[in-house]
Amino acid sequence: MRLKRIRITSRFKNLENFELDFSDKEGITVLIGNNGSGKSNILEAISSIFAGLYNRDNSPNFNYILSYVKDVHDIEVKFENGVYEFKDNGNLVQWDDIYLPNQVICCYSGEENRLWIEYYESFHKEYTRALRGATFPKSKLVYIDKSYWNIALLTLHLYDFDTFTDIRDFCLNTLNINAINYVRFNFDIPKFKEWLKSPNPVTYFVNILNPNLDEQIRLNLNEIKDKVNEIGNEIDFFRYLSASYNPSDDKIITQIEIDINNNLLAESLSEGEKKLLLVLFFLEVIGDEHSLILLDEPDSHIHISRKEEIQKLLSKYTNRENIITTHSPTLIHNFDIKHISMLTKNANNDAQVESKEKQEIVHNLTNGIWTYMQQNIFLSSNKDILLLEGKYDEIFLSKALDCLKSDEPSYNNLDFVYFPCGGAAGIKLLADKFIPKTGQSIIALFDSDETGWKCINSAFGEKNKWSSSNFHYQKQKEVWIAVYPPRKYFRGSNFNIEDYFTKGLLNKYVHNFKSLHDIKTKDKIKEKMALDCINFNKHEFRLFKTVFDLILEIKAKN
Repeated sequence: MRLKRIRITSRFKNLENFELDFSDKEGITVLIGNNGSGKSNILEAISSIFAGLYNRDNSPNFNYILSYVKDVHDIEVKFENGVYEFKDNGNLVQWDDIYLPNQVICCYSGEENRLWIEYYESFHKEYTRALRGATFPKSKLVYIDKSYWNIALLTLHLYDFDTFTDIRDFCLNTLNINAINYVRFNFDIPKFKEWLKSPNPVTYFVNILNPNLDEQIRLNLNEIKDKVNEIGNEIDFFRYLSASYNPSDDKIITQIEIDINNNLLAESLSEGEKKLLLVLFFLEVIGDEHSLILLDEPDSHIHISRKEEIQKLLSKYTNRENIITTHSPTLIHNFDIKHISMLTKNANNDAQVESKEKQEIVHNLTNGIWTYMQQNIFLSSNKDILLLEGKYDEIFLSKALDCLKSDEPSYNNLDFVYFPCGGAAGIKLLADKFIPKTGQSIIALFDSDETGWKCINSAFGEKNKWSSSNFHYQKQKEVWIAVYPPRKYFRGSNFNIEDYFTKGLLNKYVHNFKSLHDIKTKDKIKEKMALDCINFNKHEFRLFKTVFDLILEIKAKN
């Protein structure tokens, strides 16, 4: 299946009039954003929608429009005020289960169990009740947590490694498991005898696995594979085994112990290895091309050096629809930008998807150095934006503002996100495409020197118009452009941000050489001053008031 678009038209948590487009994601959507931006809320909303489609008693408490493709069916579901409307290829239809994904599979990494309780638990309870029936049931909403890792590990080793080479390579190279020596199963025989009062597929499975009804059995892998042949296939074995082992208050198999390699218990696998194991398992074994897979922070507990393996696993299964959330810059970096949906908040603190255009502007102007998470922090901020041409300007300005705030109450509300402006071309791009948030100012600051005036005149598209004699600051569409105003009594022809420091301090850096070979260039002086800036005396920053007063003046005009 392929999701196309979801639009939530009435409020669900911080989602209202919220739209997410999946059409260009090619089967993998990576949701990123700060805490509280709405990433997990999207997974909840999707879970709620499909819980209602599988069972109308679970219909959501919000309105939505959902569109997706399954086989030849182009589905649109509209749910408004308790009433459903269904379309297939543009035509109104009566609902049929053939339109639904085969399964919605959710894997949640955190300790919070809200997702389970609200949407998946009722389906699981219905499934466990149905286990005592004459036929083996299949759950539509499947919730996988860390308790499944051992049966997942065993199931993977039941596959023919000569045929399923991806599973073989994963077990050998990622998990470093060379062999399963044996598996020990513990049974609750009194519980099994209760189940026998109404024979069912689970009791059939246990009788095959443990025909003598021993409290404990030990089988090697080949013996288990022989049992699989009696039952059906590897997936059937998993379903029977999980049905016997996972019902928390009604389990027949109480413990599964797997001995691997040289008499090492599989329990010794790290939390990260168990997580990778589960990700592969529901992609390869449980899911299929008509499944929707929701992964909430699948990289948690996985070492930073191995996070890219999540991306490699998902990239092999793009015929499923996969949606993941993550905070990890390392994991995000491994995905192409087309897979990334960056969540920020609007003026009402509701979630919104940041436009790809804005993301590309930020990506280009930072020369790709900023990670997606750094871009997200910038785009989600409501602070004023200072566009700076020099890489050391941020260090000087941020330190100066910290020093001056205690003595200048008017500066207390000044708070900035600093951003490299990329010269005149960057200013034009931001002025044309980047719309500031309500109350947010974007101010570009340039040195009053040859390079600065060249950028300013190019940004306005008029050559040789502006100079120190006729320019203070001007607005170019959404960006205020200004030069650093000279401090009082400054007599030079050029003025750089470093000229706000006292002459005594500047002289120390200019005259600090022992021989002709040691004379420092202007850039070297700037670099050394930036490194030392943190230790400068507070007194050295008093003349920076000139630039902060200018910023206050500009903000007053917004």
